[in-house]
Amino acid sequence: MSLYKALLSFFRGLDRRFKVMLVAIGFYSWTNSLPSQYNQLYATALGANPVELGSLNSVGSLVNSVISAPTGWFIDRYGVKKIIIFGLALSAVVSGIYGYAVNWWMLIPAIILTQISMRLIMPLTDIIIVGTTKPEERSLAMGFSRTIWAIPSIFAPMIASMVVSYFGGINAQGIRPLYFIQFAAIIFVILFISIMLKPLPAYSSAKKFRSKLNSKKISFIEDFKEVIKSEKWLKHWAIIMSLRQFGMNVAMPFIPLWMVQVKGADPYILGVLGTLSIVTSALLQIPMGRLADKIGRKKVFLILRPFSYLGNILLILAPSPEVLILLGVLGAIGLMGGIGGVSFIPFITMYWESVSAEKRGRLFGFTGIFSIFAVFASMLGGFLWQAGQMELVLLLPVLIEVLVSIPILMRIPDTFITHTL
Repeated sequence: MSLYKALLSFFRGLDRRFKVMLVAIGFYSWTNSLPSQYNQLYATALGANPVELGSLNSVGSLVNSVISAPTGWFIDRYGVKKIIIFGLALSAVVSGIYGYAVNWWMLIPAIILTQISMRLIMPLTDIIIVGTTKPEERSLAMGFSRTIWAIPSIFAPMIASMVVSYFGGINAQGIRPLYFIQFAAIIFVILFISIMLKPLPAYSSAKKFRSKLNSKKISFIEDFKEVIKSEKWLKHWAIIMSLRQFGMNVAMPFIPLWMVQVKGADPYILGVLGTLSIVTSALLQIPMGRLADKIGRKKVFLILRPFSYLGNILLILAPSPEVLILLGVLGAIGLMGGIGGVSFIPFITMYWESVSAEKRGRLFGFTGIFSIFAVFASMLGGFLWQAGQMELVLLLPVLIEVLVSIPILMRIPDTFITHTL
């Protein structure tokens, strides 16, 4: 059977909920991609220095960590649809705040809400995907979804660069219109999901959990204790996810500053880089997803992830701004997309499969608690940046992952093996 026919057959067999989220998140991803390369540049244009920029992200991480556990519990209690809509509503508020901000300190609530909304949209969408597909097709389903979402996003970086250039270049005035476009698009997504998305099917085990909640015989804390005692690898995942977030937070706010202020990239280089990044991801998501379903999630992750490390090294060594375009192919820790970014699909599939369906909200909540350590990451990045240690800011995430996160991940059994035994 040809790849086209196989994908067509696969699409026809998808649950309606999956198809609704394909459309909704595809549109959301496009609008979210418009200002993504300019957020940090916008904050600095409004007067934020590197330390203040790092502090903004740290405040958001702190709030996100505090609400993580109750959020996970509410997911298992009320279902993902309501929480996703709430996350989208917060995202719309963020766009409005960015659009009307005239000083960097006005972005503080937006940064906080961004951290919260990010954890209430894409991860919960993955819960829907994992919950409506067969184990032997999940990595393919995750890759397929990313490919579909990438198609409209391919055009976002270049559209953004044209908008920014038309309204005055890389400054507050030139970037601001992107947030008003984003706001209108998110409102549309909220209405679409509210009307079209049906709740996930109620698994029998989930019914039992809700029954316990309704009877009030089990408390919030006791329920998390139950999950911690019953899941052997939960603590390992908590360490891995917190280190992953820490590494991302160290570098992410400063990569655009490095590319523009140190390497001299202009809006069109950023636009080509972003487009190439999305195209590369779109081409690889499905074949790598199928491969993960055949040989294992962990193996494919370990094959793809080193490309991100090469990307961070290229950031430092690039002799000219034009060379940065290659990051669109490689990817980097702190940048989305590229070959290295595709490694996220087998990784997150393995993460969600590590517990049963009725525990995924609490898995999400428990591991998110430890993102509190990421509070210090952006501040650390800001201090290092201001001290002139810019290269260390870009290399630190690589060192953390290679020396600590990967060895821990190697101890966790591949969920693919579990399903096929």
